[in-house]
Amino acid sequence: MHNEDFDIKIFSPVKITSDKAAEPVVIADEMKRQVISGNMQKAGKLGRLIADSFREAAEKEELWTMASCCNITELDRRIKDQAIILSVFTAEYAFNNYMPDSLLSTTAITSLYGALTENNPELYNNLLASTAFSFYYMNLDDKETAPEVIGKTFAVLCDDDNNPDLLCYGKTVFETSLEHYKKAVENVDFS
Repeated sequence: MHNEDFDIKIFSPVKITSDKAAEPVVIADEMKRQVISGNMQKAGKLGRLIADSFREAAEKEELWTMASCCNITELDRRIKDQAIILSVFTAEYAFNNYMPDSLLSTTAITSLYGALTENNPELYNNLLASTAFSFYYMNLDDKETAPEVIGKTFAVLCDDDNNPDLLCYGKTVFETSLEHYKKAVENVDFS
């Protein structure tokens, strides 16, 4: 029997874009490419590093310094918890908007939450019980999120939506965290 090659199809990998309906084969191919290039491992490591920074921020004077710049003289548990929740939300937002690929952002987010469940289960449980993410996402306008809107949402979540100091604090936490996470993403050498 004579073998002919005319019926052999060669698959070309296609990069996933947000405007294209991704087929399972294309997604699997992209995942393989990201694993082979080392990008998935880098994204996972980034997610874990960011997760570790939440505890450090809570333990250090970082949150207090931002609060005092906004004339908040008492940083009670409720406000501090909301600031940390806003920081976690901002990390997720940064991964979704600044990672070079949606698979990598999903990997970083999964790694971030995995690290939180292992190392900081109290924070993770607070996130699960909170409706804050829903409120922040409702106020997003793609990549052009106005920090003032996030600040206002933060003040509402702190049960004092007319407090300009809380609005300032929420805005400052968002802007500072977003810049930090954006730089962290940019510092990863994705292939």
